[in-house]
Amino acid sequence: MIKTRRVICWLIVTMIFSVVFGWSSHGVFTFLTVTSIPNFDYQKLVKITDYSYVENRKYKEGKYILHDVIEAGKFKIDAEDDVLNDTGIDVINSIALPSQRREIPVWAIFLAYSSFPDNGMDYIEESFFINALIGSTQANRHGYFKVSFFEYMEGDKSFLHFVRMSREAFKKGDEYWGYRFLAYALHYLEDLMQPYHVRPGTVPELIQFVFDQRIRIMLRNAHSAYDDYMTFLLYKSKNRYDFMQAIEDAQPIVLQVSDEQLIYEAIIYSYSMFFDIHEEVKKAFGKILYERRVKMEDFEQAEREGKLEGLYVLTKKLASTLASLVKGVVLTKVPR
Repeated sequence: MIKTRRVICWLIVTMIFSVVFGWSSHGVFTFLTVTSIPNFDYQKLVKITDYSYVENRKYKEGKYILHDVIEAGKFKIDAEDDVLNDTGIDVINSIALPSQRREIPVWAIFLAYSSFPDNGMDYIEESFFINALIGSTQANRHGYFKVSFFEYMEGDKSFLHFVRMSREAFKKGDEYWGYRFLAYALHYLEDLMQPYHVRPGTVPELIQFVFDQRIRIMLRNAHSAYDDYMTFLLYKSKNRYDFMQAIEDAQPIVLQVSDEQLIYEAIIYSYSMFFDIHEEVKKAFGKILYERRVKMEDFEQAEREGKLEGLYVLTKKLASTLASLVKGVVLTKVPR
């Protein structure tokens, strides 16, 4: 029995590793969140500094970029981006001149670097056995999965690592890397608040997953659909302005707990939202999930047909809570 359970758990974990992890629009979501924090100077200019740290983890060679991607022209801010323009910030002109002085506004650091961990730096697996079985993956550092007393994946550890690095940078007066490391940390917090990152399916589905390829396809596509739903809500949905307003109106939540307890509470909340969200995703997209990845036009059609109403209510609640947590983290981690 124990051996069977271990085999099933291993197959489930293998399934999770095969999924590409990450909310779509990390950068824009984080930008909206930090630029709506009360009494937070997101327009502040900070001096770009060179990397001067020793970290206790490895990264994919060539992917952990140390230079400033905005200054180097490797991160383009879209002047036509509706979400950015709706905030009233002159995103292009506020970058142009400061960058010539090797300065950058705080909001730009969060915009550019909160999505950065999805650029490949975490495609590393130190276990030779896992690497040989499923190949290179970044999922290990972007999710969290627990079965009985066994914990799989290290998304919580990723968050804690970069919170510590941010604290170290701020302590030495290096604001640039303090904010940049903090932007990385927020990425993992956001990932763990995506319910499919902490719960891949219902118990019956996970049992069927072992034997039924259709269930494997459905669960992967349900996960990716909810990842992409964030982009749909921010750019295509009829509810986009209401959704953005919910993010901006979210009040900071400051939990008087350790960083370890904070990320655990986020995981538990995300887990509690999974079952209702998963049901709504299946109701909205039905047989599509068994065939292919959900496309933007599928979201648009489902919304026209009224199939996304339940999912929107749940996601608005989740995103508002996440925005409140992000704001609380920023307020408590940035020195005043």
